[in-house]
Amino acid sequence: MTAASSATAAARPADPAQLAGWLASRRAATLELADGSAFEGFSFGYGGSTTGEVVFNTGMVGYPESLTDPSYAGQILVLTFPLVGNYGVPDDEERDALGLLRHFESERIHIKALVVSDYSFVASHYTARKTLGQWLEAHKIPGIYGVDTRALTKLIRMHGALLGKVVVEGGAPSASMEFSDPNEANLAASVSRSQKQVFVPPPLTADGATAPLAGKDEKQVTILAVDCGMKNNIIRYFVESLRVKLVVVPWDYDTLQKTSLMAYF
Repeated sequence: MTAASSATAAARPADPAQLAGWLASRRAATLELADGSAFEGFSFGYGGSTTGEVVFNTGMVGYPESLTDPSYAGQILVLTFPLVGNYGVPDDEERDALGLLRHFESERIHIKALVVSDYSFVASHYTARKTLGQWLEAHKIPGIYGVDTRALTKLIRMHGALLGKVVVEGGAPSASMEFSDPNEANLAASVSRSQKQVFVPPPLTADGATAPLAGKDEKQVTILAVDCGMKNNIIRYFVESLRVKLVVVPWDYDTLQKTSLMAYF
């Protein structure tokens, strides 16, 4: 990631007299692809340039979960839904009974950049604590809006994932950056937790009394899960739904050592 100005893109003014000035003040940004294609738009979030593998997601909602999904590490994510950001970002410190971030799939944003068609500068939802642009800026993730995401998605569907650069006005120029392929890096090491964590099913409440313990005769089942990019909802499903004790270990954990585990994941 390159150095950049920390100024967040200003929201579109309500006063029509100020619209011309706002339009002129927008910071240009371009998505350049390794095949020579280029898609122009405007910057929001962090005002720096970056590189990565360009992929797309067709979900209508759930960008807080997608952006924190470790499987997108090293990638520039294109969201195909035409309007993004209208419900903002929920509390990024609130945790559930297991100690996991309640609204996200991991502890941080994993994408290299975000590409959308239309960005909503105003967040309107009862859970919103900040705008998408503010969240991206805090994590130094550039965003670009105003892109023809339909044409971009069709191009990716025909050719497969492409390497790309998000070049932001005022950030590093395109010529100073090489295309970077995240598949050449040890992605498991970059997204895995560094310490072993043990998750135990919380006590059942009256309204959750129908959820049984997993395994024969309701004995506690213990599973070892190797974290190569495990999402929080996978942990929740094992522990809260299947009611198993889950031991989550780093990607390079010695799984051959003697344990009392019943299964590996």
